[in-house]
Amino acid sequence: MSSKPSWSVRMTRLSMRTLKIGIVSGLGLTLLAESLSSIGFENLPILSPFGMAQAATSMFAIGVYVYYRPGRKRWIAAAAIASLAVTLASLPSWTDYDRGIGVAESFALLLLMLFTIRTWDAPPGRWVAFVLGAAIGVIGLRFFVYPGSIVGGTFMYLMALSTVIGFGAYLRGLDRLRRETQEEVRRAERMELAREMHDFVAHHVTGMVVLAQAAQVTDTDPRKAFADIEEAGLASLASMRRMVKMLRAEDAGAGVNPLGDLAQIEDLVERFSREGTDASCFISPELAGKVEPEIAATAHRIVRESLTNVRKHAQDARQVRVVVAAAGSQGLE
Repeated sequence: MSSKPSWSVRMTRLSMRTLKIGIVSGLGLTLLAESLSSIGFENLPILSPFGMAQAATSMFAIGVYVYYRPGRKRWIAAAAIASLAVTLASLPSWTDYDRGIGVAESFALLLLMLFTIRTWDAPPGRWVAFVLGAAIGVIGLRFFVYPGSIVGGTFMYLMALSTVIGFGAYLRGLDRLRRETQEEVRRAERMELAREMHDFVAHHVTGMVVLAQAAQVTDTDPRKAFADIEEAGLASLASMRRMVKMLRAEDAGAGVNPLGDLAQIEDLVERFSREGTDASCFISPELAGKVEPEIAATAHRIVRESLTNVRKHAQDARQVRVVVAAAGSQGLE
C-alpha cells in the first residue's frame, strides 16, 4: 500500500515544475524575440535559410531540456551535434554581418551541460560533454557579428560554461555522497538483520531442544511434546523466511520493523512458558500507541535475548516475570 507524499515533498515538486515552466517560457520568448528582431537595414534572422536552421536547432535543444530525464543523455548528444553542425555550416555568412539565432539555444545548451556533467559516466559516454562544450564555445559566432563583440561575447560564454561545469561537478559529488551513504546504511541494516536472524533462530532452536529433553525425562504425552516442538520449529522457519526476504530486498530497512512490537512480547513469553517454565508478562497499558517502533523493537530484542539466556544459563529457574513499563517521561524499562 503506497502512502501519499508529504506536504514538503509536494511543495518541492510544485516548485520545481514552476521553475521549469518559467525557464522554458523565458527560452521560448527569447527565441521569438531574436528571430523577429533586427537593427537598421538588417533582414529578420528567421527569413534566411541559416536562420531557419538555427531556429530549428534552438527549438530542438529546448525540447531536449523539457523532456530530459536521467538516462537520456543520447538526446543531449544529438542536440550538441546538431547545434555544432549548424554553427559550422553558417560559417560563410559570418562575413556578411548578419546576426543569426542562438541566444536561447545557448542557454538551453548550458542547462544540458549541467545534466551532462552531473551524469558524467552515463552512456553514450564522456565525449558528449566535450562536443557540447565545443557547441557552446562557438555558438556565439552566430550573433556576436559586430566589430569588437566577438571576443568579449565569447569570453562571457566561456565563463558561463566554466560556472555550469563547476556546479554540475558539485551536484555530481553530492549524488555520489548520497549513494555511498545509502549503501552504508543498507549494509549496516543488512548486518543488523543477519544478527537478528541468528538471535531468532537461536531462541526457537533452544526452546525445541529443551522441549525434546523434557519429553525424554517426563511422562509428557509424546503427541503434546511433538506438537510443541512443531510449533517452535514453524515459528523459527517463519522468522528465518522473514529475515531472508528482508536481506534480499534492495530497499530493506527503511520503515520496516522485522523485530516485532510490544504486543508480540506477550506471544514470545507465552511460547516460552509452554516450553516448561512458569513465565508471565505485564505490559503497562499507558504504553499503548505511544512507543516508537525502534524502541519497541529494541524492547522485543532485549526480552528475546533474556529468555534465550535463561534457557542456556539458568536451566533450574522455575519462574520468569517480564515487565515492560514507562520510566520517566520518555524512558522505557
